[in-house]
Amino acid sequence: MHGRREKRTRREANQERSEDMGGRNEMGIKEMEKQTGISSQNIRYYEKQGLLSPKRNPENGYRIYGEEEAEQLKRIKLFRKLDMPIEDIRRMLSREQSLQEALTAQKKRQEKEKKHLEAVLKFYGRIRETELDELQAEKYLNEMEELERGGSVFVDFAEDFIAVARAQAKREFSFRPDTMCMNSREFTDALCQYARENDEDLVITKEGMYPEFTLNGIEYTAYRRFSRWGAVICCTMKHPEEAGDGAVPAKRRGLMRLAVKWMVPLLILAAVILPRMKKIEDLLFLLPFGAVFLVLLWFSYGNFRERKG
Repeated sequence: MHGRREKRTRREANQERSEDMGGRNEMGIKEMEKQTGISSQNIRYYEKQGLLSPKRNPENGYRIYGEEEAEQLKRIKLFRKLDMPIEDIRRMLSREQSLQEALTAQKKRQEKEKKHLEAVLKFYGRIRETELDELQAEKYLNEMEELERGGSVFVDFAEDFIAVARAQAKREFSFRPDTMCMNSREFTDALCQYARENDEDLVITKEGMYPEFTLNGIEYTAYRRFSRWGAVICCTMKHPEEAGDGAVPAKRRGLMRLAVKWMVPLLILAAVILPRMKKIEDLLFLLPFGAVFLVLLWFSYGNFRERKG
């Protein structure tokens, strides 16, 4: 009886030390379950998925949770209620993507699901008016597959184009500084001014005329060139393969990069020419230019593939 009481007292002492280690209010997994409303099983699952890294009691190996872990679990719970995938939550919590990027991607997925549900509801209405014995299942299946095929092709192409455009803007960018950047000090000042004006988080890691820096956690190198309007600072990612369009097929990615490159000049040209068009026949005037543009785009894509190869 005495030995049992002594054993229980040691366990209580260990628990007290676990709850008050490091001068903060720490809890076991059961207490964390009560505080967050997340089951112990799910808490362990989130830990296995890399969403949570609780400390361990060095004496017994039990998990130790504090207010930081509680807040993290509540955030995970919120994102899961938004149907956000575990992988997206992990990348966000590890700062591989921002909260805004994760929410934007999730919103697009849910909008896609919404369109699918709206199409399904329309079929409900049509099928409901039919008796079971008269139901032509193959007819409706073919219609549904046709809709899914057409919608998915367009959505996939649009999503790929957006991914490539964002990655290209991240992969390289340039700007005109206020000075000619004749020395490393002026070069550093120009980069810092650009970051302030665009509300970016910049850290200079190497000064010089070919400086290196991180912008929002992404590593860049920079160099200076001159144009007829003055100095231009060009910045390129040190690891362009991490720009974020790796999931897009290589052939499509190369063509879309060229489309992104030519988009701004084309929009400017359209803004100048289209208001002057008064007749449908006038559009025929643009057909030769469109054909030339497509040929140039195709040859540019061929050269792009040769350089990559």
